Amino acid sequence: MKPPSKALVWAACCLALTMFLFGVIVPAARNPYTVGFVALYTESRILVEDPRQIRHIYDDVWFQRRVDEIFGRHVEEITHGQPPTMSLILLPFAWLTPSGARAAWIASSLVLWLAGIALLARGLELPRFYGIPSTLWLASLTTAYPPVAETFRQGQGYVLLFSLLSLVVAILLRSNRRQWWWAGVPLGGMVVLKSAGLWLILTLAASRQSRIVLAAVITAAIGVLASSAFMGWETWRSYLNDAFHWVASEPSNHVTAYQTLNSLTGHLFVYEATWNPHPIAHLPMLAVGLTLVIEGAVLALSVRFHRLTEDQFEERALTLGMFISLLVATAPIGEGYHYMLILPGIVIAWSRAARRRTSVMSRAVLAGFTILICAPQRYYASSHLQNGWAALLAYPRVYGAFGLWGWLLNQLRAYRRSARPTEQTVIGRE
Repeated sequence: MKPPSKALVWAACCLALTMFLFGVIVPAARNPYTVGFVALYTESRILVEDPRQIRHIYDDVWFQRRVDEIFGRHVEEITHGQPPTMSLILLPFAWLTPSGARAAWIASSLVLWLAGIALLARGLELPRFYGIPSTLWLASLTTAYPPVAETFRQGQGYVLLFSLLSLVVAILLRSNRRQWWWAGVPLGGMVVLKSAGLWLILTLAASRQSRIVLAAVITAAIGVLASSAFMGWETWRSYLNDAFHWVASEPSNHVTAYQTLNSLTGHLFVYEATWNPHPIAHLPMLAVGLTLVIEGAVLALSVRFHRLTEDQFEERALTLGMFISLLVATAPIGEGYHYMLILPGIVIAWSRAARRRTSVMSRAVLAGFTILICAPQRYYASSHLQNGWAALLAYPRVYGAFGLWGWLLNQLRAYRRSARPTEQTVIGRE
C-alpha cells in the first residue's frame, strides 16, 4: 500500500486544527453562559470585590443569587467540593465583563493546551511525522479526543490542570533525578486550585517518592496560607465541612454523568428516591467496600510493578502513564471533561504502541480502551442505562480508564521480561 504524500499529511493536520478552531474554539469564546465558566468567573469577581465573602460560596442560595446578579440571567451553578482557591483561576480576567472574560479565558486555554501538548511531545521525545513538528501533529490528533472539546465548550479550568500535569511528566522524564522534586510544584498547584491530582500524589507516596510528595504538600500549603491572608481561615473551614459532606453523603454523586468507580458502585447499590430510584439493591456498605477494595488492589499492583526510578526511559514513561490513567476514575466525582487529565496517559500508551511495534492484538485492545474513554455523554446518560443491571453499561469511561491502566501495566511487565535475557547474555559474555 502506497503511503500518503507529505503534502496530504500536512493538509490533514492543518484541516483538523482549522476545524477545531472554528468548530469548537470560536463558538466557545462567544458563549459565557455555560456551567463551569459561570462558577469560575463568579468566584473570581467575589474574590476581587470582597475576599471574605468567598466563604459563602457553598451556600447554594447565596451563590446562585450572586451568579444571577453578575450574569444578568439564570445559569444554575454550585461549587460544592471545590476549594476556594479555584477563584484564582480567572482572577486575571475578573475586571472584564463576562463576555470579555470568556473570550480571554478561551484564548488563554488554547495557549495552555498547546503548551501542555508541547511539554508532552518534548517529554516523550516524539519525532516529526512527515516533517510535521511533533507538537503540531499531536495537537491535531488530540482534537479528536472528546474531553478536549468538552473542556473548551464549558470554559472549564482543566486545560490549565492538563498543562500542569504535562509539566510534571516532562520533569520526571527529562530532568536529573535530583531535580525531580520540582515536579511537586505543579502537582501541588493542581491540588490547591481544584483538588486534582490526589491519586498521583498517593501513588508517588506509596512508591516512596517522598521529595516529590513533600514539594507538592509544601506548594499546596503555601497556597492555602497565602490565600488565607485575604480570604480568612473561616473560608477553609467552610470548604472542608462542605467537601467531606459532599463526598460522603451527596446522593447526586451516583448519577452516570460522573464517570468514576465511586459513582458506578453507588449507582448499583445505593438507593435514593430522586437521583437513583432503581439500583440493583440498597447495600451502601457494599458500594463503599467494593470501591475501597478495587482501588486498594490497583494501588498495590501499581506500586508493586512501578519502575519510576529505573534508568530506562521506557520504564519510567510506562509507569507515569499507569499512575496517570486512573486520576479521574478513582476520584470521588469526575465528569466527562475531567478526563482531560488522563490524556498524557493515553499519549504515553500510544507512543509505546508505535515505537515498539506491539502486536496487532495489543493495539486493537488499546484502541478499544481508548474508544471507551471517548464515549460521548449522550450514550452513558441514556435513560435506557439508568436502572438495575443496565447501569453496568453506563460507565464506559471508567472501564476504559481501568483498561488503559491494565494495558500499561502489562506493557511494563513485558518490557521487563524482554530486557532480562539481554542482561543475562551480557553478564554471560563478561
